Amino acid sequence: MSEHVLESNGFCLRFVLNVFESDIEYPINTNMTVSVKNNEFSAKTDMDIDIKAFADFTDQLKKVYDTLSGEAMIKEPYGYQRYISFQADKAGHIIVKGYICDDMKNNELCFENSFDQTFLKSFSNELCSTYLKYKQKK
Repeated sequence: MSEHVLESNGFCLRFVLNVFESDIEYPINTNMTVSVKNNEFSAKTDMDIDIKAFADFTDQLKKVYDTLSGEAMIKEPYGYQRYISFQADKAGHIIVKGYICDDMKNNELCFENSFDQTFLKSFSNELCSTYLKYKQKK
């Protein structure tokens, strides 16, 4: 299991990934626990994802940081379609948005926060280097 944390001014996003190597060829092979705290609002849920799609997401995230353009999104391919998305604006801010819910969809959190791009650098670099081995060959 690997834990990755992004924090900035009252906002905290935490990913904990558990990759099931024996299921790597299946479209769902990783459990990602997502924790979000946005000032006084917080939620925690599990997303079922493909680690190869997550590795592509990490590349997209690095491009968002490097170019201050585009979008990086990781989304469940099935189920509740929970997602986390990062976009950049030309002023050097990163906008992170998402939708997460519990397994019964009784509790939901839609969130959005923006922060200076400098908060994203180490997070995106860490993700890229950690999940490089899962990157899909093009």
